[in-house]
Amino acid sequence: TGKRGGTLRIGSGKGALMLRARGQHRFGEGVKTNDLTITRKNGKWFASITLRVPEEACARPRKDTQQRGVDFGVNDWATFDDGQTITNPRWVKRELPKLAHLQRQRAKKRKGSARYTRLSQQLARLHERIGNARRDFLHKTTSSLVGQCSLIATEELQPKNMSRSARGTQEAPGRRVKQKAGLNREILSVGLGMAHQMLGYKAEEAGTRVHLANTRQLKPSQRCAKCWAIVPKKL
Repeated sequence: TGKRGGTLRIGSGKGALMLRARGQHRFGEGVKTNDLTITRKNGKWFASITLRVPEEACARPRKDTQQRGVDFGVNDWATFDDGQTITNPRWVKRELPKLAHLQRQRAKKRKGSARYTRLSQQLARLHERIGNARRDFLHKTTSSLVGQCSLIATEELQPKNMSRSARGTQEAPGRRVKQKAGLNREILSVGLGMAHQMLGYKAEEAGTRVHLANTRQLKPSQRCAKCWAIVPKKL
């Protein structure tokens, strides 16, 4: 294998399978291959290699020792304690017209037909592209945060509870169901749960502390930031 790729040989003799691999690990010398997982998704083949890495090699370099508070949201992906913001890329909203068009076209086709299958594959590739863009953004942004901060303070969010349907029941129907459905789509699109997960393990590797505030106790949406008094609000 070279510095940025190599060839994977699976099996032996004439029946051996040779795979060209791209990528580069950041752990230096002393790394051993543990296992290899090959998957096929949307017509593409992927090889995932797990490595045995010395503990000291896992440490992430940290360029600064800032202490920052960050509020993750929908209007802006992140708002920091000094007023700086990170714009929400809105991956799903950007692709929503194309998603809706493909779904309408597929609904007109007979299930199991060649055209239905082709449109399903196009939808799957579009969803995959949205997911790849989201993961790329989250990896780069969380790595930058961890590399600059010795302490990151944020809220302990529950995206599953935040994105519950407002439909209600037959006896007690919900209100503004369509608006809440759009908000739920945006909440799930920003990837808050994935961001917290990435911050957790990257902070551990960099020696950065991540403090998660309990929102049920603090009630940040109803508490005054200056006097710390709780002022009930109708949301």
